[in-house]
Amino acid sequence: MIFGTDGIRGFPHKGFLSKQGLLAIGLSIGKLISEKDLEIKNVFIASDTRSSSSFVKNNLKKGLNTFGIGTTDLGILPTSSVSIMCSKYPKSYGIVITASHNNFKYNGIKIFNNIGEKINDSEQKTISRSYDSFKKKKTRARINNKLNVNYHNSIDEYCDYILGKYINKNSYKIGIDLANGSSYIATKKIMGKTKNKCFYIGDKPNGKNINSSIGVENTNPLKQLILNKNLDFGVAFDGDADRVIFLDSKAREISGDKMLSFLSSKLLKKADKFVTTIMTNNAIEENLLKKGIKIIKTDVGDRNVYQSMLKTGSNFGGENSGHYIFKNLLKTSDSNLTLLLICNFLKKTKDFNQIYNIEMNPSVLKSYDVIKKEDLEKIISIVKFKRNFKRKNKDYYLNIRYSGTENKIRILIQGKDKITINQYIKEFSELAKEL
Repeated sequence: MIFGTDGIRGFPHKGFLSKQGLLAIGLSIGKLISEKDLEIKNVFIASDTRSSSSFVKNNLKKGLNTFGIGTTDLGILPTSSVSIMCSKYPKSYGIVITASHNNFKYNGIKIFNNIGEKINDSEQKTISRSYDSFKKKKTRARINNKLNVNYHNSIDEYCDYILGKYINKNSYKIGIDLANGSSYIATKKIMGKTKNKCFYIGDKPNGKNINSSIGVENTNPLKQLILNKNLDFGVAFDGDADRVIFLDSKAREISGDKMLSFLSSKLLKKADKFVTTIMTNNAIEENLLKKGIKIIKTDVGDRNVYQSMLKTGSNFGGENSGHYIFKNLLKTSDSNLTLLLICNFLKKTKDFNQIYNIEMNPSVLKSYDVIKKEDLEKIISIVKFKRNFKRKNKDYYLNIRYSGTENKIRILIQGKDKITINQYIKEFSELAKEL
């Protein structure tokens, strides 16, 4: 299986993202599309600002063109732009070339189907099987320039779509960290058409500074901007602009759990369903159940959240990592859309300070490096740790899993007492040294 939590990710020129690996991926996507619908002859492609994006794009095109499938290059745009285009022009698939929050040394591929949704598990498995076959054959292919075009109006079309979901009624002073990523132009166009006064950092990409000590991975520069300019709040994007982290006027980072709680209170009513992941704070579930709102938890990944939303008829879901999906507006998460909706929902500039004070159960998430990802159910020390924890702490939540993209193991514990949580985290950190 070549897919991780969210698409394919790795190092350019190596493994899946080597020249031959990318050709095999392009061929595999082309084969999938051809077998699904012979009328689909186009793939929209957007990318973030990484210097390796052209290398990835050109080698994917070779595979797609071999199956007679052309590409429409949208240029540098957020991930959701591809979802929007596939929804508007349904005889097309979509590809986003990005490694999301990772630094420029990484790159990756996210794939969307002909109605603007991230491809499902079955389609991922089909592509993976084809990849193995094409990789062994070492197929040769070339780009057919007659099949590929650039769409120069794409950024305006994307911005117009996002702005169409916004009620321009409030005015705030906002600090925006664009992570030197895919929305460094689009966000300025969008916010320039609102009443808000915006101050930007992370808006000068050079191919190597995406997510570099900035964006969702490091909010310190944004904190300084908020305090220096006396702003109402701040927001940090990730590299492909599908995640956001908010900070209040005191430059305090607001957890994704608190944002999910706030948005749920604005969007959901009795008998509605809210979809989130196993990582979300269990205090949200307790609060929503009191209001008659059902909470549904999935595995980590916004793709899993969206698929569960489809099955259950939910219109709002998200992850505490900063993905928020408003299904009646868009089929994936988008930083700009989330920012505009928050501007709509706020009644006054101090609202963010109140969101910061929403009470959550103590929660600790830690990551540890591992040499390789062995089956957790076969690691005796971890099996014993989990069994002992669940026996003694019935009202607590424990999750141990591997990262979808890196050689790391992660532990999450939630409960009423932080001292108890930290004791178990300390115990697990000793076990992790042996992995």
